[in-house]
Amino acid sequence: MTTRGESIYVVRVRRAAVPVLLWCMATAASIAVASLALRPVLRTAVPSDSLPVPAAEARGPGDLIRQPGLPPPSSPAGSFPTPSPSPAAPRTSAAPTPSAKVTTAAPARVVDGWTVTTGGDGVDTYLRSFRSEGGDAVIRIRDGVVSVVTATPRDGYSVSRAQTEPTRLVVQFISDSGDAAYLVDAMWWQGTPHGTVTRIGS
Repeated sequence: MTTRGESIYVVRVRRAAVPVLLWCMATAASIAVASLALRPVLRTAVPSDSLPVPAAEARGPGDLIRQPGLPPPSSPAGSFPTPSPSPAAPRTSAAPTPSAKVTTAAPARVVDGWTVTTGGDGVDTYLRSFRSEGGDAVIRIRDGVVSVVTATPRDGYSVSRAQTEPTRLVVQFISDSGDAAYLVDAMWWQGTPHGTVTRIGS
């Protein structure tokens, strides 16, 4: 027969177990609710109509697997087709540079007292030395232009030059006393050179 003290102890034990039972019931209910809520998501993630694909149909590691009856997938993002190597350009050998033509001057010849030489450009140069008692002059004519190379007066004479046009030149040797002069007159006329020495005065 249960005494009064034992009854009080049993009542206290039952009262202490009530919170534990309530906690267990709440936990079980939350697990059940979570399972019911996740079931549609799990069905969507793993479709029931998926078919196994043989390994031979896999394109390779990292590539998409093609399923039967579906068009081949496009290139995955980040992958690009490998460019085909461009054909090497044919080597063109440098054209040989023509060797420079060496033009030798024609041998000099004498025409009417003028020494004629032909340059590499094909132009003739006429050269002639004129001697007089007043001095010596060397005249050159090239391409119709008359010029003086040297004009050296003798003792007691001075030299001057007069040229009014490119085709004619006069070199004057004048005595210091002024009573005599020697003129060297050179010109290019009718395609040929001309030159004379003239004495003026006593």
